[in-house]
Amino acid sequence: MRNDEEHTTETGGGTATAVDDRPVRARGVAAPPSRPARAPRRAVPSRPARRGPAPASPAPAAARRPAAARPRHAPRTPFVLLVVGLLCGGLVTLLLLNTVLAQDSFRVSDLRDSTRELHEQAQDLNKELLRRSQPGAVADEARKRGVRPDNSAPEILDVPGGSVVGGQSQVEVPVP
Repeated sequence: MRNDEEHTTETGGGTATAVDDRPVRARGVAAPPSRPARAPRRAVPSRPARRGPAPASPAPAAARRPAAARPRHAPRTPFVLLVVGLLCGGLVTLLLLNTVLAQDSFRVSDLRDSTRELHEQAQDLNKELLRRSQPGAVADEARKRGVRPDNSAPEILDVPGGSVVGGQSQVEVPVP
């Protein structure tokens, strides 16, 4: 050990003191608290800001900042209103888009229904046309209108000679 060190050891206290007056913890013994416990602080009511020169305080000048060097925070209200406005605008836009798509969906559905009805109507008309173009249906319709069958033999026209060949005989065909 050097001469300028003071070395104190207490068996019951558990502390050793060096020259720099720092307590040193002995092995197995708890060190005493370095500061006394503080009493809880009372809440201080807020005071309105004063205008004019600030009162002198015992705080060091380095801890105090001049008013020009203090950081100024931008007001949050316009930013919050902007964000809320953008969200509301987006919501309204989505609502309008959804409404337009729903209207188009109903229109497409109506057009499909009318197209299906028109296809069914066209099929019904084709069936009716096929039914009425059958030979029996044509004969029935002719009899209703008073048309009688032609029972004469066919006549053939000979174009180069200009003569008529065939049929002038009448054959009786029974009328059903």
